[in-house]
Amino acid sequence: MWTNWAGGQSSSAPILRPSTLAELQHAVAQPDGMRVVGAGHSFTPIVAGADRILDLSNLNLPTLGQVSEDRVWVNANARLRDLSPALADHGLAFRNLGDINAQSLAGAAATATHGTGRELPCISAEITAASFVGACGDILSTEDIPLEMAQVSLGLLGVLTDAQIAVIPKYSLRRRVTLVPLEETIASMHQKWAEFRNFEFFYIPFTGKAVEICHEMTDAPETKAPRDLDMIAVKVLKLARNAGRYSSGLRSALLKLLTLAQSDEDYVGESWRVLCSDRHIRFNEMEYHLPPDVAGDVLRDVFTRLHRDHPDIYFPIEVRHTAGDTACISPFQGGPRVSVAIHTDAAEDHTRYFADIEPILLEAGGRPHWGKIHSLTYKELSRLYPDFDRFCAVREQLDPNGKFLTSALNKLFRP
Repeated sequence: MWTNWAGGQSSSAPILRPSTLAELQHAVAQPDGMRVVGAGHSFTPIVAGADRILDLSNLNLPTLGQVSEDRVWVNANARLRDLSPALADHGLAFRNLGDINAQSLAGAAATATHGTGRELPCISAEITAASFVGACGDILSTEDIPLEMAQVSLGLLGVLTDAQIAVIPKYSLRRRVTLVPLEETIASMHQKWAEFRNFEFFYIPFTGKAVEICHEMTDAPETKAPRDLDMIAVKVLKLARNAGRYSSGLRSALLKLLTLAQSDEDYVGESWRVLCSDRHIRFNEMEYHLPPDVAGDVLRDVFTRLHRDHPDIYFPIEVRHTAGDTACISPFQGGPRVSVAIHTDAAEDHTRYFADIEPILLEAGGRPHWGKIHSLTYKELSRLYPDFDRFCAVREQLDPNGKFLTSALNKLFRP
């Protein structure tokens, strides 16, 4: 039985674990439908419903292949957390990463996973060439599949085996974390995205406070990593929510204590160690990417709706910024976007909250994160992406029998 990280998606389809490229080609060439799994950090049904599941964690490809100063061939099914130290051994690093690095590179790229930084693109945009196993078991490359389609594909064009990625010299970051009044954060967020290499913030529901996180490159010596208090903070937020069901005053008091206990953080370390952290509390997530010029007004609308209609929500709301790129179905195609991510405990029902917030984000021109929960179908998606139909035509040409489609994906990529 396969389940995703959050536990909301599952499948009892047989799992195949090829160990050689020849075994993988043979498995893909079989007529039954199939999907490849990575770390299961997507929240949408992009695996469930497949006749077979392929797990490529045993595939005997080297973690790194050919290395040059600014390009490296990598095993696309290696985890980001393993690729980062392997790159560091060569004095290299990813330009940017998200705050979770448990994903495989293939899974992260296929869904346009991103970090934060106004001048920094999502991880998909760092792919400069790639190799695939096509629907017939043949070997394809970005000479056969246009790069702008291969970079973000949800695994619909073939099974990604190797990717050449752009890298930069290894670097250290200084992370500073502060608690700031929410309205002050919204008013200054664009300035901080311009000022800092990486900037993001988390709004703590019902406190009027935001946790701001800033990163800058530095040559300063590494310092001791701070204790990861995120799990404790989320547990306190849940405790406060539960207490609020009996007494709104008690909830307010607990939230005030939490914000008073929030201490500033100043930490220097190797880039991937500073950018990434473990997530121990499982959640479901919806994320939309907005045109930057509307982000402030949209955020105020989201927070107003949260306060008015969703007193049970306690997970923070995350806000980031990502540079634009040229991939056909990248949410960042055509220009930078501000990303707004909302979360609920994986054990609690997310449907009413997500359904209430989603129209606000859609009306503002938001595009959904491919790996996170949304309600859109082909009709809506084809209007959001100028090259969507071109991508769908190439997908149909490469996989006319829909081997890489599930019923859920069929609703997204076929009229």
